[in-house]
Amino acid sequence: MTKAKKLIAAIKKQWLAERTRCQSCGMPLIYDKNYRPGSIYCSYCHDGESFAQDMSLADMRVRVDSLLQTRHASSLARVYMRMRLATLKRWRRGAVGKKAG
Repeated sequence: MTKAKKLIAAIKKQWLAERTRCQSCGMPLIYDKNYRPGSIYCSYCHDGESFAQDMSLADMRVRVDSLLQTRHASSLARVYMRMRLATLKRWRRGAVGKKAG
């Protein structure tokens, strides 16, 4: 495989990961081993009927940041995800599953 083809394949994989993120925690759904086809949430956040944990956006930011620290993610990646969480469906104003407060 040429360098150009490898680069294109890597870009496609990243594009797919960005396009199909869990709408609660932001994890790319392609990495969820228990993913349910058609779901917009990963199996860690949603069991198919309800959210696994009742939490606020602030709680989720702490949880995701902690997981990224454990995985030695860069500080830039951690900041990006803290900001990106607010754009996900679960956390948008008036979204179902959002904890009041």
